[in-house]
Amino acid sequence: MSRYFTLLLVLSALVLCCKPNSKSDGSNSSTATNRALEFEPLSAAILSDMNKSITSIDIISLRKEVNASMSFSDAQAIQYVISFISEEKGILTACKPEGHLVFQINGEITQEADIYYNDGCNAIVWNKGNKISNINKISNEGVDFFKNFLKPHPSGINDSTIKANTVSPQK
Repeated sequence: MSRYFTLLLVLSALVLCCKPNSKSDGSNSSTATNRALEFEPLSAAILSDMNKSITSIDIISLRKEVNASMSFSDAQAIQYVISFISEEKGILTACKPEGHLVFQINGEITQEADIYYNDGCNAIVWNKGNKISNINKISNEGVDFFKNFLKPHPSGINDSTIKANTVSPQK
């Protein structure tokens, strides 16, 4: 009987040791924690410089169900996309990026950022060397633009659908 009691005691101790601690010690980040608070947004001066110097912007969807990308090389279109970037800090909780932005000057990549606008997030997250460097908020107009562009197509159009519906030239 004492052997069973000892076994029960050991199993109970193991269960209690392996149980996650429900008290928060500040080291665990909750889904409501805004990770953007740790980072400064890009300044108005940098955004203004980007408006003047960027020669192309690529927007790339990161969602499997959205097979889309778009490039802008027209100065007004570039300024329009850059105008979506607020000087305020963004909101970045436990969400996934919806898209990726690539900023170029004459073919050379100068800035890259991920776009977050779902699940309570609203952020342009700037990356340097695979690390977050800055986080800006997206304007309401920008959120609407990205949601419209990066949404799944209702009829499921993809490359093979387009190729199958292409009319061959008559011989």
